[in-house]
Amino acid sequence: MDERWTPEPGETPPAPPDGPGHAARNSGQGSGDGGPDPAPHRYRYSLPQDVAPPLDPRLGGYPDAPRTGPHPGAGPARPPEPPADGPAAHAAHQGARPQSAQPGPAGDRQHTAPQPAVAPPPPPDAPPRRSRKGLVIGVTSAVVALALVGGGISWYVISRPKPEATASAFADAWNEADYAAMADLATGEGVADAYTQVAENLGVETAEITLGAVTADGDTATAPFDATLGLRNAGEWSYEGELPLERVDGEWKVAFSPAVIHPELGDGQTLVRTNEWGERGSILAADGTRLDTPDATGSIAMLTGGVSPATEEDLADLGPAYQVGDPVGRGGIQQAYDERLAGTPATSIRVADAAQDDAAGDDAEATEVGTIEGTPGEDVVTSIDPAVQAAAAQAIVNEDKPTAFVAVRPSTGEILAAANVPGGFNRAIDGRYPPGSAFKIISYEALFNAGMTTSDRMDCPKTAEVGGWPFKNAGDAEHGDQSVLEAFATSCNTALVQEVADRLDSASLTAAAEEFGMNAPLEIGIPSAEPSFPAPDSTTILAASSIGQGQILTSPLHMATVPAAVADGSWRSPVLVTEPEVADRPEPRPIQNAEALRTMMRAVVTDGTAEDAGFTGEVHGKTGTAEFGTAEEDEELPSHAWFVGFSGDLAFAVVVEGGGGGAKVAAPLAADFLGNL
Repeated sequence: MDERWTPEPGETPPAPPDGPGHAARNSGQGSGDGGPDPAPHRYRYSLPQDVAPPLDPRLGGYPDAPRTGPHPGAGPARPPEPPADGPAAHAAHQGARPQSAQPGPAGDRQHTAPQPAVAPPPPPDAPPRRSRKGLVIGVTSAVVALALVGGGISWYVISRPKPEATASAFADAWNEADYAAMADLATGEGVADAYTQVAENLGVETAEITLGAVTADGDTATAPFDATLGLRNAGEWSYEGELPLERVDGEWKVAFSPAVIHPELGDGQTLVRTNEWGERGSILAADGTRLDTPDATGSIAMLTGGVSPATEEDLADLGPAYQVGDPVGRGGIQQAYDERLAGTPATSIRVADAAQDDAAGDDAEATEVGTIEGTPGEDVVTSIDPAVQAAAAQAIVNEDKPTAFVAVRPSTGEILAAANVPGGFNRAIDGRYPPGSAFKIISYEALFNAGMTTSDRMDCPKTAEVGGWPFKNAGDAEHGDQSVLEAFATSCNTALVQEVADRLDSASLTAAAEEFGMNAPLEIGIPSAEPSFPAPDSTTILAASSIGQGQILTSPLHMATVPAAVADGSWRSPVLVTEPEVADRPEPRPIQNAEALRTMMRAVVTDGTAEDAGFTGEVHGKTGTAEFGTAEEDEELPSHAWFVGFSGDLAFAVVVEGGGGGAKVAAPLAADFLGNL
């Protein structure tokens, strides 16, 4: 190798120190003048500028970066000895270094960067080297190809359909009763029809299918499952089964047969159920006596309803738990609480011919695959008080016209009695009538809410015109100047409509009506009439509504809750069934002016329209005469007779259809009722 040390002018190259790549340094001993060398020296190796970089025989081409030291195989390089120490040698050496274009001050001269040493060219007879580029490209291409093949295999393995996905989707569809979706995931015909037939035969209301671990073997697999079916009027039935799966055209499908529904089913078979009902529950009065007896009165029978055999027409609504002849509740509590009273039947699930499933229940030889134990029926307890019921019935039994009587307990809202004459229609609960002047309890509550006080004075003329419509009093009465208590006790219409027109509007009177439970259903445990108070759309209708006419319709049951609210201080929704407890009963609604209304209602009995009705004791009430129908010219309209009131923790309402005046007809019936107690 043509290595050279670049000498300073006039210097002789020194001998190199031992060790390859050793860079000689100043020994640190004193210079020729006895002082320290001003700075250590580094020495470098370089090729002449006219020598090109050599080829690297190991790589077959030019190196990617300059290399230092001898070429491979040349042995260790020995650098020359550094020049002798001393100022002269040092100056000579420094003078030979290239200087920067703009030299700085003494001691701050810039040095050029060292030129890297490169390997010399190979001998002339060295064999030619192949290009590294071709080798790298070939290896890289092979690696990329392998990666692509491997990635494709991995993608195929990962994305390949799996039996678990099909089994899971099938079970989910079963849980949702989506039989069409199940058919799409299965092979075979009639999948949806088979599952639908089983669901209808058994009365399936819910399904919970839980899969076990899927076992695959080539193009087939199995998925065990636990099934729990909720059957109407029976309860839950559980069993185990298995989903067979097969790969078809690369997709996994459930290999359907009837055995997929239940393992005991063969081709052309389905499941059916038979039922045996136990003892039915009873309907009880508040004191525990039974109400649903063959000798019950007509009024009680209308509350309880009855029981009769199921007909063919009933079965569509009753479901597969019932057969023709099974006992079924009809009307009243028997129908509303039929499931509780009936209990659940002892149920047998059997295999049957799918084409003759209607008659399968009669086949004693059929394979039984499951049973569900039955439960006896539970009693329903009512709030009816037999003594109060008897007193109400006795009070109205001799009435020639249709009459209804209802009694409630103000502190709880419990219905104590509901009596009707004649039978055949439960007008006490379902009848709808205009309330007449009995509604004035609500109207005066609205007036008090609007600022009127019991010390105010009212004017009771013979007639009063409101909105162009003339109003008059019963019997064309005229009382002139009155106190609020006197106007209420005498039931003066003309005094009331004037105050209503001056103080109230549609919203305020409607609000008072709803405070007493109108415009909302009465959730008593059986169906009942809803009291209706349409918002008045004119001053005339507002005035008519305030005296219980216009478009108002309500029931004797609801009107019994009006005096009950005054007695208790809160309106309470009435209730007939106490066990089980009726859900969603509204909270009691406070009556702001109950105390004033109590005083006024007492005056009705002591000094007002009911003074001659025959009441004894501390009784509060309000009479009502409600016109209805259409009158011929110069003829009076027919009217219903009302009386509502309370005594202690007992409130009541009585209505006589077309009976005439409440004071003369209805109030005496209420007095008889209290006397019967």
